[in-house]
Amino acid sequence: GHTSIVRSVVYSPSGQQIASGSSDQMVRVWDAQTGVLAHTLQGHTSIVRSVVYSPSGQQIASSSEDATVRLWDAQTGALAHILQGHTSIVRRVVYSPSGQQIASGSDDRTVRLWDAQTGALAHTLRGHTCYVRSVAYSPSGQQIASSSYGKTVLLWDAQTGDLARTLQGHTSTVISVVYSPSGQQIASASSDNTVRLWDITSGQCVAVIRDFGGAAISVAWRVTPTGTYLATGCADHSVRLWQITEKKEGYQVRLHWSSMHHGLAVSNTSIQGVQGLSRMNQRLLQQRGAVGKPSPSLNLHEASKNIVRLS
Repeated sequence: GHTSIVRSVVYSPSGQQIASGSSDQMVRVWDAQTGVLAHTLQGHTSIVRSVVYSPSGQQIASSSEDATVRLWDAQTGALAHILQGHTSIVRRVVYSPSGQQIASGSDDRTVRLWDAQTGALAHTLRGHTCYVRSVAYSPSGQQIASSSYGKTVLLWDAQTGDLARTLQGHTSTVISVVYSPSGQQIASASSDNTVRLWDITSGQCVAVIRDFGGAAISVAWRVTPTGTYLATGCADHSVRLWQITEKKEGYQVRLHWSSMHHGLAVSNTSIQGVQGLSRMNQRLLQQRGAVGKPSPSLNLHEASKNIVRLS
């Protein structure tokens, strides 16, 4: 197996393979069911930072501190293309939803767009003033968002490479950026201890989740039959799930659950209608700035009556 830190791991779209990238300069491909090593992809000359499958699952892209992106055949492990042009560490590589284009973000302060079939460079996106930390395609594939140590999120036209908008408001490094499933919003996580929600059309910040106990590191959206949810990972060791609701007066962010409770700060966060909160936890949240009233908890006698009523 790997002989150093594994920095990136990803499932193939079919779920049959797993690819991993490591500080040992290798990409390894594994059978997801048996754990058997299928291929060792050798070629990078420095730490592998990011590994990703194409939407079809036929290709793997890897980025490295050797300033290259390499494209591999996922079935044979053969090297297809070496994408050269960056002049420093390539921290992030992603495929467009169609699989026809690849975007890579680098410490050289650029995002580069490549043809996934030929490996040809299509555009070099210049505008960041610091290392690029995160790159994401919109669900439609028409737009790209990138973030950097420079406190901003930049939105680009994926076809022309033109800068469409600059999202400003964070006061420190923007570590991660992700589109909502609808593509109408972006969530950005920052070392200023906040997560910001942005409207793509207007470029306005529509909500700020504040007072994490450390840098907000990662974010993920999901839409379910019960609502829209945003998961956050933080340097304070917590995972939190937030429910996002759009109302006439704006967006409401409500804490759904947290993996930790000590040191939690939730100023201006709504706990209206939250179920399962004990009176003690309700008081603790309200002391830390939460607003609204949770749903009342049923005691054993009340729960028993409800069960009888239903039977």
